[in-house]
Amino acid sequence: MADNMKNLESAEGAIKSKDRKGRGIATGAGKTCGRGHRGQKCRSGWAKTFKEGGQTPLYRRLPKRQVNTRVNRKEYSIVNLDVIQELAEKGLAEINLVILEQNGVIKKAQPYGLKILASGKLSKAVTVKANLFSASAKEAIEKAGGKVIEV
Repeated sequence: MADNMKNLESAEGAIKSKDRKGRGIATGAGKTCGRGHRGQKCRSGWAKTFKEGGQTPLYRRLPKRQVNTRVNRKEYSIVNLDVIQELAEKGLAEINLVILEQNGVIKKAQPYGLKILASGKLSKAVTVKANLFSASAKEAIEKAGGKVIEV
């Protein structure tokens, strides 16, 4: 198979040499070189970029806001208190990113780690290790008798 790939050749007549412009009137592409007489298209530097006839061009149709929102964004795996409550009811005393992955809560850990948000209620005392906590989530965990450890 590899030998055949090395010996590949184009079919007869598939490759055509490009027309050489400006080599005399007899060539058919001399003098004006196929550009015609006068006008914008005959000048050097003309390119048909961003022209769409009477239609509004794409660069004007698209919104001009939020250009670089995804460039330097920090992405965290987000978990709410109601999920932590479910795991605490199963008998887990410590919650961290690895345990959440093992229990199928998080499919793939994000590069900046784990963030805990305060959606839901927590009634059991649990030790939670994460990179970020919302203020209300931190308060709810401590109110339930648990510990908050920022990694």
